[in-house]
Amino acid sequence: MSQRLQQRPEKSDEPLLRVENLTKHFPVNTGFISSLRWSSDGRFPLELDSQSVRAVDGVSFDLYPGETLGVVGESGCGKSTLARTLLGLTDLTDGAVEFRGTRTTTFDGDAKHEFRRNAQMVFQDPQSSLNPRRKIGNIIADPLEAAGWNEERRRERVLELLGQVGLKEEHYGRYPHEFSGGQRQRINLARALSINPDLVIADEPVSGLDMSVQAQILSLMQDLQEEYGLTYLFITHDLSVIRNVADRVAVMYLGDFVETGPVDRLFTEPHHPYTRALLDSVPNPDPDTRGVESRLVGDVPSPSDPPSGCKFHTRCPALIVPDPFTREEYREYMELRSDVCNETLQTDTDPASVRSHYFTSSLPAAVDQTVERAISHASDGDWDDAQSTLAEYLSPCEAHIPKLESVADGQLSACHIDSDDREAFSW
Repeated sequence: MSQRLQQRPEKSDEPLLRVENLTKHFPVNTGFISSLRWSSDGRFPLELDSQSVRAVDGVSFDLYPGETLGVVGESGCGKSTLARTLLGLTDLTDGAVEFRGTRTTTFDGDAKHEFRRNAQMVFQDPQSSLNPRRKIGNIIADPLEAAGWNEERRRERVLELLGQVGLKEEHYGRYPHEFSGGQRQRINLARALSINPDLVIADEPVSGLDMSVQAQILSLMQDLQEEYGLTYLFITHDLSVIRNVADRVAVMYLGDFVETGPVDRLFTEPHHPYTRALLDSVPNPDPDTRGVESRLVGDVPSPSDPPSGCKFHTRCPALIVPDPFTREEYREYMELRSDVCNETLQTDTDPASVRSHYFTSSLPAAVDQTVERAISHASDGDWDDAQSTLAEYLSPCEAHIPKLESVADGQLSACHIDSDDREAFSW
């Protein structure tokens, strides 16, 4: 899923930030003994387990000067890891990040210092991101001190910034605990803007704030963007926020971008089932419209063991089912196959009881025979044969990884469902 985001603003010729197949995996195990996989009886090791958490799994995009790219998705989908990896706070596993045409991984000391001056981050929690033992004047001045500014110039710049973010000169000598959550986030913005960066990565900058304060912070960020020509990468799980601040949107699921496009089109004509499910989950304040109708089912899979094919297929309400199944029958069939794969199928009862445990209705004759053969193999301890038997029926969503491909002008989606077959969407 490494195809590039399209639809750049006409006013920009070259991207400020270019990301190619960015990957960040975290090893699950750290010790040699804990990384061994053992035989079923636990008596001897079989092989080394190279399992890792695939937090970001091959993301590519361009970000152009002056625009705002919103990245949305559920908690745990890799948004914050993406932000930290882009800025070099976490080393990438693979891929490339280019800033103004130069790879950040090849920067020498001076170039790295310049990159960090031009790319700043606003963290999610305004409380924990501020040192409680230091006055905010000194906190905001830290980047300036690192850049070699003298004390007098630093103070002048900090006072200027305090005014720009809606605080007062008298706040210079106060500590973080003396401010509200919204005020602390203003302090974070002032610190990020202190040395005039070009790129600001905002990681959930308004989460945890009440609605009125959220609106103030978002309005402030847009005003600062216009004044300084800032470029934003805006990360959030709140789609209503993204609709108001972003030019383009990237929807992230289990480390991948599954849909991208201009904000207006993605909110009115979403293609990917995950995007549609997220939009359906947003409460609508209009009393004449339907209530929340979330179509997301099940839990988010583990990023250390993501599903095959499309990672969203285990929860997808539009899963392509093979003949002769109904969608509900195939969900039950997938559960049986999962237990066979994990060798957790109960085999100490008769086949009829096993079938009735998984299936709520009668199966087509051909499917029933396949299930019976698989259960028989499992009862004999032939788990590989049982898996092979059940593989006779496989959804394309499970078998093939969808590519991020164009479904409309500037809109990309990683889904096996053809855009012509997609039902109309209303939100």
